[in-house]
Amino acid sequence: MQPDYAALGLYRAGRRRVTVRRPNNTTFNAQLYYPATATGDNTPYDGSGAPYPAISFGHGFLQPPERYRSILEHLATWGYFVIATESALDLFPNHRAYSEDMRYCLTYLEQQNADPASSLYGQVATEQFGVSGHSMGGGASILATAADSRIKAVANLAAAETNPSAIQASANVTVPHSLISGSADTITPLSNHGLRMYNAGFAPKLLPVIQGGWHCGFQDTSIIGCDSGPMPRATQLQLTRRLLTAFFELYLRNDLTAWDWVWGDGVLKDPLIQLTAESGVLLEPDFTTRYATTPRVIEHRLFLRNRSRYPQQYAILIDGNQWPTEARPATTPVIAPNESLQIAIAVRIPRMRRPALDVARVRALSLRDGGTLATAYVRTIYP
Repeated sequence: MQPDYAALGLYRAGRRRVTVRRPNNTTFNAQLYYPATATGDNTPYDGSGAPYPAISFGHGFLQPPERYRSILEHLATWGYFVIATESALDLFPNHRAYSEDMRYCLTYLEQQNADPASSLYGQVATEQFGVSGHSMGGGASILATAADSRIKAVANLAAAETNPSAIQASANVTVPHSLISGSADTITPLSNHGLRMYNAGFAPKLLPVIQGGWHCGFQDTSIIGCDSGPMPRATQLQLTRRLLTAFFELYLRNDLTAWDWVWGDGVLKDPLIQLTAESGVLLEPDFTTRYATTPRVIEHRLFLRNRSRYPQQYAILIDGNQWPTEARPATTPVIAPNESLQIAIAVRIPRMRRPALDVARVRALSLRDGGTLATAYVRTIYP
């Protein structure tokens, strides 16, 4: 059964304030949300599922992290550390420095994970770092990702152009990224911000646009100067929780169950979301049929195309079949950008009463990020 990523996860959400030290020995405060045994501030940590992935979150202009508490707590209930800097709350924030603070938050978690005296010793999955943020913090999350190879995925909310430019930095993002936006946003209109970041970036990339979503609808509360929109805030936050959680489950935990709510029918068939996306991988044709008049092995031929800008290897996964079916090869050699490889899907037709047929789903999974894949179906008929 498909999980509801908008629903709370297995844990409660705790929160505590921590002090993060920069390399120059200055410090700033951040809020750390964590899996807990009870909801609230400074509640007991629940390490039963550790080590946990971690996400650094950037707040919007003059918006303290408290305004995003429902989203940050939600991710914590799904088994994530979420660390939200309180820096850059001044009237003239330095965007580059702000993006660096988001990175220093991840360094703080690395240090805590390595410190035997810390309560987080050995509790952080330091190879599973992501970033997120809203508005200015969304733009800063792009700057941070472009500069930090520790970050494996970025999903942000109504990302705003920054100085230096998050649009230009998008071309240097080398990991999966999702630019969740609202169609009714009047503060960072899609055409001037998120869409330009999407167009400047490279696959795998996604632009899920919440229909009727508005800029401050990504927050729990609004302040003077916020916009409004036709979608109820509760509906927008529910969709946001679902999109964010599924994305990080796919790309930080490599849980392919979440694929449907990142790339597949879960999001494509939701009338409240319009998705533009480019995965960078393609299986052609997406449906083939072959016939065999005697029990034997028959091969379907597919072409796997690497449309990303990186050399890639893929694992060929097969499921849904009843008849013995295998991919040749099961793991591809490295495929160069804009090159393709022929894949044979060998189906052994058993001795049985005719007519009969079998359908297998074939998926080509990127071994570079463990979450991006292409899908095709092969149908074999024994008439």
